[in-house]
Amino acid sequence: MSNKEDLETVFRLYLDHTKRDDGEIIVLILNYLSHLFQDDDESSESSERVQLEDFTHYEVDDFLNFYLEDNFENYEELQTKSKIVLKSFLKFLKEKKYFNKEEAEEWTEILK
Repeated sequence: MSNKEDLETVFRLYLDHTKRDDGEIIVLILNYLSHLFQDDDESSESSERVQLEDFTHYEVDDFLNFYLEDNFENYEELQTKSKIVLKSFLKFLKEKKYFNKEEAEEWTEILK
């Protein structure tokens, strides 16, 4: 498999595989990424979907340490929940061979 998959699709596969109820955090992540990658002159309907390869350890770090704090009063609670979800998601990505060893190590470092 590859990390050139549509991220929303990979998240759906993750939810189906794990049977976890992580939808709230996943929606936050997708909103963050769509805001991050959407061009100002593009409408949300015409913009391209975010790919898994776009969700690097840099975006994970920014999401956890800046986006949540800047946008939510209960960011500490959301940060804790998000780390749990992202650790589980990373395990899924490694198990399904979406990530190589280097990518997984980078994410693991951020999620400590």
